[in-house]
Amino acid sequence: CIHYASSGVLLARMAGIPARYATGYIVVADDFEKFLNTDMVDVNANYDKIKEESAKWGDLETNEEIKDSINNGIMPNIDDSLDKLSKIKPETDEVKAIKEKYVKVMEAYKEGYTKMLEACDTNDEQTVTEATEKIDEGIKLLDDYNNALESLAKEKDMKIEY
Repeated sequence: CIHYASSGVLLARMAGIPARYATGYIVVADDFEKFLNTDMVDVNANYDKIKEESAKWGDLETNEEIKDSINNGIMPNIDDSLDKLSKIKPETDEVKAIKEKYVKVMEAYKEGYTKMLEACDTNDEQTVTEATEKIDEGIKLLDDYNNALESLAKEKDMKIEY
């Protein structure tokens, strides 16, 4: 089973799809492994698209270009992630808590990028600051999520590959 999982991860990565796998032997570990290897694959791919799109902002020159990036590149991936997350039903409290951490990441991003759209319309520096702070909050929440992943993996004597 582990060999198939690692091969699947390798093939997915070669195809440019972000993939992880975890191994373990108890109920929480099984739920955690399913969460990482199955449930979160598309959500992780969406995050990579969000990150890739936001990295382009240094080259954008107008508010209209930023709005287009948010409306057509970032928000669809956030909305799709939130939809996919709403359909993930972990069985254990530990994995439920980790999933909720990621939901909070996407909610903070959604609020921040929505605020950034408002800032593009109003040219208000305070709104830009508020939007940036909310997006930064999402980044901190993502760190919390990743730390929770690592902590649970360590607790269950599992290994996570990125």
